[in-house]
Amino acid sequence: MKILHKESEILEYLKKESLGILATLEPNSENIRLRVMYYGIDDEFNCYLMSTKGSPKIKQVLSSSKVSFIIFTIEDPYDESWEIEIDGTAELLKKKKEINFSMEKLKGKNPFADVALESGIIEQFDFVKLIPEIVRFRVYREALNGNPPSILYFK
Repeated sequence: MKILHKESEILEYLKKESLGILATLEPNSENIRLRVMYYGIDDEFNCYLMSTKGSPKIKQVLSSSKVSFIIFTIEDPYDESWEIEIDGTAELLKKKKEINFSMEKLKGKNPFADVALESGIIEQFDFVKLIPEIVRFRVYREALNGNPPSILYFK
């Protein structure tokens, strides 16, 4: 039995969480780098990330714009646990309007965003937009029953 989840349902799962694991490929090698990052999301599945200017996280994203971002949660019962994988590209946000939009999506989800807003130190951070190409969603129970993930294609 193939189970397909609606785009709106998948987006609601993404909006519930705030942490994901960002995977990038190191330049000139086959080494994969993993970074835990807070994220915000818009209604088009674009994810917004921030880190201090020049941080290893930002350098890694900028050196390899192709990224994979995984969000998951463990539920009780376990078979209700789920994961979402977003494959796409990353771009550094430079325009004030884009950065402000990013901050709105990060507010309440990323404690650093909240502090930056309250303290007026937004300029000490870089902001990245992850633009999805493919989104895969699976509930563990469904995977254990042999069902493939629900897949959304963008672009």
